[in-house]
Amino acid sequence: LVASNVEALGTGDVTNDAVLELNTGGDFDNAISGSGKVEKSGDGTLTLSGSNTYRGGTTISGGTLLASNVEALGTGDVTNNATLELNTGGDFDNAISGSGQVVKSGGDTLTLSGNNSYTGGTLISDGTLVASNVEALGSGNIDNYASLQLNASGQFVTANLTTHDNATTAIGAGSALRANTLTQEANSTLAVHLTDSNSDAIVTADHANLGGTLDITGIGNVAKSWTRDAYAYTLIDSDSAINSDFAQFTVAGMDAKQVDFLTVDGRVNADDDTRYDVTASLSWYADSDNAATDAHGTFTLSEQGHSFTLNTALTDVDATLNPDSATGWDGKSLIKRGAGTLILGAQNTYSGDTDVQEGTLWLAETATIGSAGSAQAVNIAANAAFGGHNATVNGHVNNQGSLYFVDTFTVNGDVVNSSAMISGSDQPNNTLTIAGNYTGNDGHLYLNTQLGDDSSPTDKLIVTGDTAGSTTLHITNVNGLGAQTVNGIEVIEVGGQSDGDFTLYKGHVDINAWTYTLKQDGGDWYLRSESDDVPDDGGDVIPPDDGGDVTPPDDGGDVTPPDDGGEVTPPDDGGEVTPPDDDGDVTPPDDGGDVTPPDDDGDITPPDGGDVTPVTPQYRADIGVYLGNQWMARNLQMQTLYDREGSQYRSADGSIWMRFKAGKAESQAVNGNVDIDSDYSQFQLGGDILTWSDGAQSVTVGLMGSYINASTDSTGNRGADGSQFSANGSVDGYNLGLYATWFADAQSHRGAYIDSWYQYGAYNNSVDNDGLSASRYDSAAHAVSLETGYRYDIALSNRNTVSLTPQAQVTWQRYSADTVIDDGGTRISGQNDDSWTTRLGVRVDGKLYKESGRIQPFMEVNWLHASDNASATFGDTKVSQDLPNDRVEVKVGIQANVSERLSVYAQAAGQKGKNDYGDASFSLNMRYNW
Repeated sequence: LVASNVEALGTGDVTNDAVLELNTGGDFDNAISGSGKVEKSGDGTLTLSGSNTYRGGTTISGGTLLASNVEALGTGDVTNNATLELNTGGDFDNAISGSGQVVKSGGDTLTLSGNNSYTGGTLISDGTLVASNVEALGSGNIDNYASLQLNASGQFVTANLTTHDNATTAIGAGSALRANTLTQEANSTLAVHLTDSNSDAIVTADHANLGGTLDITGIGNVAKSWTRDAYAYTLIDSDSAINSDFAQFTVAGMDAKQVDFLTVDGRVNADDDTRYDVTASLSWYADSDNAATDAHGTFTLSEQGHSFTLNTALTDVDATLNPDSATGWDGKSLIKRGAGTLILGAQNTYSGDTDVQEGTLWLAETATIGSAGSAQAVNIAANAAFGGHNATVNGHVNNQGSLYFVDTFTVNGDVVNSSAMISGSDQPNNTLTIAGNYTGNDGHLYLNTQLGDDSSPTDKLIVTGDTAGSTTLHITNVNGLGAQTVNGIEVIEVGGQSDGDFTLYKGHVDINAWTYTLKQDGGDWYLRSESDDVPDDGGDVIPPDDGGDVTPPDDGGDVTPPDDGGEVTPPDDGGEVTPPDDDGDVTPPDDGGDVTPPDDDGDITPPDGGDVTPVTPQYRADIGVYLGNQWMARNLQMQTLYDREGSQYRSADGSIWMRFKAGKAESQAVNGNVDIDSDYSQFQLGGDILTWSDGAQSVTVGLMGSYINASTDSTGNRGADGSQFSANGSVDGYNLGLYATWFADAQSHRGAYIDSWYQYGAYNNSVDNDGLSASRYDSAAHAVSLETGYRYDIALSNRNTVSLTPQAQVTWQRYSADTVIDDGGTRISGQNDDSWTTRLGVRVDGKLYKESGRIQPFMEVNWLHASDNASATFGDTKVSQDLPNDRVEVKVGIQANVSERLSVYAQAAGQKGKNDYGDASFSLNMRYNW
């Protein structure tokens, strides 16, 4: 099939099991599959942009075939006898043969990894071309106008390699190059990574034309051990004389003249002008009598982000220095300067001090500083860093900067920490061991912990000697979900006198519903999620070490197994747990092996020889704020007919009314472990929009809206260390709704009435967890109410009356809130609840006529019953507000008719229920009839 138009095959996929010839130009984006071959003919440029899977190979016989997708040419071999342009990134592993040229275009990085034999040459016009196979570039000329990386073990063989102005050719570790002619133009760069395995010249050529910059990396690895003698390395070996040189010589991107710890030079060999040599000597071992520079122990790496790895041991070089040397070096001390990183990778035995003045000094795995028993010091200056991975310091450390440790880092000496000691990994189980004394000089310690139970993975500080001074501990939770601890998660172990004061940053760290505090026990320090408060219902019971977990029920009855569903584990002495009899009692054998559940009074009888300690978790304080915000939003939607409009004794064509309410509510959450105090206010405005009456009965319909604002303070239960934390937050927003009211008696409103309303609210919420985290989220609520009542009037003298109105109301609400991920990683969700509230009550109104007008005192008593608490889920732990299902409400107030059309209304109300629930409010209403 021959397609002479790029649109000849339509827009669908192509299944090719023979030969598809594309004799056209343009963009062909149809997906091609099958076992057949694709052939590009003609002079135009054809772009294949699809992810193609055809297997029969590709032949380019004319023009240019441009692949803008690394999978555009399927999986078969490519025969290129014209031009193949690869304007894409990724790994191109198809084998390329033929007499054509390969062009790399576009800014992406493309890797050629196939065994290629094309002879037409390679042109790199943009981006980066990586050759990960020594056969990847074929055998033709290479013209590099961008970036070429030779990155395979072995020798690349090419015709001519030209690195043009502003381009870079990089020869990676273990790679070598054989070219007919090597040309480095004036502003080009040749970057070479040296290793100790490069015994032969890295570049061999018939001719070498040098210019631009030569950048050497890996020079710290070219010898197993540096000596006082310079190390000579043949970089280029040419068949003809090298009559040019590089204009600039750099080491790891730095001017070689600025690398003070090395004397590095590149030049044509004076005795053999066909060789270009690199010579390097470590300044530490420079012989002051013979070397061009005096020996010294200063390592300066000026550029931040640059590093130098020294895989040779630094030893004392006493008696080798010129006494008149300007450096004044003692032959055994190291100074690190500059913003870069010096990596020591050997067993260094120099006996002098190490001063990290700037940048970073890092010890690679198994590296050491000092010999065993050494008393030398490592001094870390402010804004400097020192540390290592599975490394050892034989000596003391004085830290005024940052001390990092990865896996295991050991200091065989004393440590004074005036700044920060930091776990250098993003996962726990790293240990800093101080085989000496530790003093915290208002220092900081940063550890990773998977916050859970006692067995949780954690970073750790181990001090075999004494501790003193003060240190602030910072904990980063790594994928922990929180759990109840018993002894706690040990984060600091002290073998000697434990007089050091360790305090947890902000006093606590929270994850899901759990709050962890730091507790010292026996000299060691633990993270515990345990409270010292004993819940009223007996709470969870932790038996002594010789027994299993027993959780008594709230009523003191049966034994409940652990949360994981497992059975109750008896004490280690093998005694069995006897199931309760009909009365819920369990009698242990005399050997004390059995666990006795609570008796009728809720008391626990422990196994012989051990005490049962009731414990409860220490909950995070901001639980109360999330629940308080939810409750306030729901609570401030609640209203009755009389709350809204006061007592109505006559019909009117309509009215407008407004109400201001303010109050304070107190409640608890999580079985009394969190106290919640909320202050709230509400301004509500409404008006009738439709009034109908047939003379006997009436119906009124209106609109209403309100603005609410509430602030909540929450206090968590007290921790095992005596700590107690608080949080605060707020909710504000708007409600919009409508109401409809029917009176059987349109004139006096005696008899029956029915009132209904609907409201929708949208709110802004904020939570501040004692400075540890701050969250902002949105929430919304729907509410529908139906209320009915029947008013009886009792006549008194002088037109005064008393009215008695039994009432009933049912309200449905649906609350929803955004899912929140707080700063500590806790996911707060589950605030999507439906709830029902019913009210049964009676209202007593008095109607007293005075010369100044009519006054109506009133009193109302209600029984409220709610079906659901405010709740939320912290991680995988659901917590609820301890709202009592049943509450008593009392309202008292007075309404005064200021004129025939204007009345004012004042009310005080209070609610009370179990679990220390209380709510007190005052409201002021004004209503105008027209």
